[in-house]
Amino acid sequence: MSHTSRLPASPYRFHAHELVGRPGTMREVSETFPAPEVLGTDMIAVPQGADVSLDARLESVQDGIWVSGTVSAQAVGECGRCLDEVRLDVDTTFNGLFLFPDAPREDEEDESEDVHEFDGETLDLEEIVRDAVAEELPFTPLCEPDCPGLCDQCGARLADDPDHTHEMIDPRWSALEALAADDPTEKKES
Repeated sequence: MSHTSRLPASPYRFHAHELVGRPGTMREVSETFPAPEVLGTDMIAVPQGADVSLDARLESVQDGIWVSGTVSAQAVGECGRCLDEVRLDVDTTFNGLFLFPDAPREDEEDESEDVHEFDGETLDLEEIVRDAVAEELPFTPLCEPDCPGLCDQCGARLADDPDHTHEMIDPRWSALEALAADDPTEKKES
């Protein structure tokens, strides 16, 4: 693990002043820290306090600092079909350009997702790490690719009872069945 001059306020912030004005110079950082807040979506996310491993390469270029790297963690959520817990290893890449304050800006670059502001002192990687993790996570997590889910009538977990069924009455006859159930003159056979 290399010495990184990480700022105490955020585990995603790194000093990079020594790279300013020195195109071609590079520094690697490697950190593991507890997630300061949830990373992900409402359905599945890296929980606050879970270990996040960050490996990044900071490279000085003409107009800023190019950052590329990987982030690894374990996301926890619930299956979109049966609501069981889902654990998913996240291992994804990220990259972005942090422009110097006085760097020329083109209209296209200002709107690009890969271009960020750099104050000349520190890089804040939180946004690009957060985006990379969110993009890696499934929209609907599943415990198994073929999870049958829950019974839509009673909520039973169908994986526990593959033969689970309910007596289905044709809905066109349900009104007659209700009348028969309420008819006091109907005699039951003994």
